[in-house]
Amino acid sequence: MKDKIEAILFASSDPLSPSKIAKVIGSEAGEVEKAIEELIRDYSSRETSIEIVKLGKKYLMRVKPEYSEIIRNFTERDLEKGVLRTLAIIAIKQPVKLSELAKIRGNRCYEHVKKLREMGFITEEKKGRSTILRTTKNFAIYFGLKSSDPEEIKETLLKIVKKDRKLEEYFGRL
Repeated sequence: MKDKIEAILFASSDPLSPSKIAKVIGSEAGEVEKAIEELIRDYSSRETSIEIVKLGKKYLMRVKPEYSEIIRNFTERDLEKGVLRTLAIIAIKQPVKLSELAKIRGNRCYEHVKKLREMGFITEEKKGRSTILRTTKNFAIYFGLKSSDPEEIKETLLKIVKKDRKLEEYFGRL
């Protein structure tokens, strides 16, 4: 059973619940969860660049965050630079008003926000006449971040920004 679960987790780019996996392999969700926990221990005990992580009540197999830079050239580039810059600003300044983002990024940001929302990287929340933007768990997963907590995301990204003088100058102006 573990080999089937491992194959399913490997093939999926989305986090999966034990119940969904159980339906596919004809098993009980509790048994699947135990097998996944065993797989997590197996992967933790060997030196590998792959890990299985629990995200809420779901599980995801991914490359460990410390290897993300190495594989960046081999993964798809879904985001053009402008969209990526808009996403970086949202991540660092979250929660951020759409109107504030438009002042920083210009009118193209509305297209960027639409694309980022469709990709599941951000959420929009109406507060009165304002729209508030935040990153999602999918954002954290996609970029190999250890947490989807907005404060931890800001801290991580600000550390990266401080390592790059041009980025620091750019974000320092915001």
